Amino acid sequence: MTLWIDNDADFSALCREAAQHPCIALDTEFIWSSTFYPRLALVQLSWGREHCALIDPQAIQNPAPLGELLENPHVRKILHEAPSDLPILRNWCGAPLPAAIFDTRLAAAFCGLSLSCSLNKLLTELLQITLDKSETRSDWLQRPLTDKQLQYASEDVIMLPELALQLEDRIKTFGNLACFEEEMILFSRPDFYRLEEPENCWQRIGGSGNFDARRLAILRELAAWREMTARELDKPRPRILKDEQVLAITTLLPQTLADLRKIPEFWPKHIQKYGESILAAIQRGQHVPLEDCPSPQTLKMSVQVYRKRVARLQALVKKRCEPRGLDPSLVAPRREISSLVQAAEKGNWINHSLMHGWRAELLGDTLRTMIKNNFEE
Repeated sequence: MTLWIDNDADFSALCREAAQHPCIALDTEFIWSSTFYPRLALVQLSWGREHCALIDPQAIQNPAPLGELLENPHVRKILHEAPSDLPILRNWCGAPLPAAIFDTRLAAAFCGLSLSCSLNKLLTELLQITLDKSETRSDWLQRPLTDKQLQYASEDVIMLPELALQLEDRIKTFGNLACFEEEMILFSRPDFYRLEEPENCWQRIGGSGNFDARRLAILRELAAWREMTARELDKPRPRILKDEQVLAITTLLPQTLADLRKIPEFWPKHIQKYGESILAAIQRGQHVPLEDCPSPQTLKMSVQVYRKRVARLQALVKKRCEPRGLDPSLVAPRREISSLVQAAEKGNWINHSLMHGWRAELLGDTLRTMIKNNFEE
């Protein structure tokens, strides 16, 4: 039976009932195309095949009962791809810190399956159930929802409790339950939900490898301004400035509004709206003391040596992961391995994320020995 919940009284009663169960399943449908922040359109809650509720967040005035449920350490919350859903639910409910989370996507990576497994693939492989995914990109903000949308939304959660049991059994078989539970604790930490500081956003823009320290300072100011403007106006970053435009501005260093017209696809209305602010950001970057400018990323080692060290670490990770049924891309993505190689070169690798927690225990002293021996055989 699927309930449609569109008033506070029924919503509060639903959350009270859900709190009586040892585990529930949660999912969301949201639209994220023309805004900086996702627009929550639907919340699905279930505790089995016969009990499912579809909650209309547009009609609920007080979402706090779901926040209390998220915080309840005695009720396991099962989601697929929790990093997508939990920040949205948390923002809607008033920023509670979720407890007792079970992410089926991450769970797959702890028991011989891939981190990239979709929900449908897991259901097919473990429960022999295949879902119709034709409504994935439909308009979830429309009201009323179609019968196909309602069915799709229900099917996304009703099988999650059974799937979680299957995955947990497999995780135990591989001996990875403690590691998995440690990974799930991340969802209960405030840092997981903290937005990146605007002054650090320049690091996500590729293509700045040839910039000197001064241009990196200007890039930092431009990226920070774009980030704050996008958040304030609730617009996607490219609607303010595309990455390519940020790089072009940093390269050309326009001094006037007329100079901005030389930037590709920089339309007059954007110059009118943002031109003065962009020129001000450039000026701020130009006046940053040189010692406070970001340092260009330079490696003392050759590219060949760098690639060899990355490859050696990747081989070590793969060797340790295979017998434990762990997906290497979960344990140490290439970007993490790359950053560890760079940190080791600078002598500040001790505090790297791969050197702490269950990952450090998995890779053991071998990783430390490799680094201390400068990656030599």
